[in-house]
Amino acid sequence: MWTSTRPAAAALDDADDLASLRAHYRLPPGVIHLDGGAGGPQPRTTPARLRRFVDHRPEPRARRGDGECRREARGAATALAPLIGAAPEEITFGEPSITLFKALLAAARLRPHRRILALGRNCFAGDHYVAESAARFTGCTLHLLDHVDELADLPADQVVIVALAHTDPTGAVRDAAALTSAIRERDALALWDLSYSAGALDVDLDAWGVDFAIGAGHRFLGGGAGAPSYCFVADRHRARTRVCGGGVVLHPLSSGFGDPSSALPLAELHAGLSVLRDVPPAALAAKTRGLVSLFLRRLDEHCPDAGIDVVPTPPGMPRGAQVLLRHPHAQRLGDALYNRGVLVEGVEPDRLRFSFAPSWLRHVDVWEATDELHGALHDVAAVSPPRR
Repeated sequence: MWTSTRPAAAALDDADDLASLRAHYRLPPGVIHLDGGAGGPQPRTTPARLRRFVDHRPEPRARRGDGECRREARGAATALAPLIGAAPEEITFGEPSITLFKALLAAARLRPHRRILALGRNCFAGDHYVAESAARFTGCTLHLLDHVDELADLPADQVVIVALAHTDPTGAVRDAAALTSAIRERDALALWDLSYSAGALDVDLDAWGVDFAIGAGHRFLGGGAGAPSYCFVADRHRARTRVCGGGVVLHPLSSGFGDPSSALPLAELHAGLSVLRDVPPAALAAKTRGLVSLFLRRLDEHCPDAGIDVVPTPPGMPRGAQVLLRHPHAQRLGDALYNRGVLVEGVEPDRLRFSFAPSWLRHVDVWEATDELHGALHDVAAVSPPRR
């Protein structure tokens, strides 16, 4: 088949319109980054950008609204906005749990006579606790959705907001445009978590009609493991105010709902986002599909009887930028891959996640990663007891 030779993979790289992006990252030889959770390789401009803060401590702000932190935030927002279909002024940065809490709080204020906050059960585990706290704080009830079809079973006039992950744990991508439309038909608000999508898939919050969105600054955006999260508030909500105790208090959405981040992580995120400046999300999504397709084809060709299974996506849902593999000794397999220079994520005792970033990965990297996976499977089989 066409994927069975390395020169065939190299030919795909020769025809890749995004191949030049790879030169903007520090890529140690012999290491293949398929570990989205760690943020991937570091952009080459990051050390110099961070050193500027270490060597030259910023002077105190001369006037309100000035300062390095705000400048980095504005720059990062300007670079991120085209990647998610937003305007820069609709984006703020902060801690992920705080941004989710404030989004749910703000939604409850926008729909004061409703009492149900709906959250996808397969969102980040910590999000359940944050959402439960927001529900108690606002006097609402939290409903965890196992499937979006369950939304039809909830009273239409009581749902405040529906918060879902754009990419589900299997790596499948939800139809955000259609689901947002269905949510808004019920006069509820829509929140999407883009942590596993932005920078690798085609995201357009404005076209989808989304109210809120949050996402991690690492994974496909080059911000590093300590990068702040970003949050989106549709412009139509940002100017809302409410009266409290006889005085006018700005609604949390009046200027976004992110908490201030320090300049250093913002600068690192800005460096990562700068690599993707002017790159169309559709082009990133097209390359992601090619990388994932190559990986799956190579698995079929090269590791058909190695005792490893691809976790399927739900029927009718396309695969995004992640592939989950199931193996009874996944931790050992991850360690064996690490020793071979392939970095992946262990997400469950029997599962590994492979993330395919279109900005720094080549098709040759994917080809070589499957070779190393094949070898690692044999390494693990040699030291593991037989499967019962």
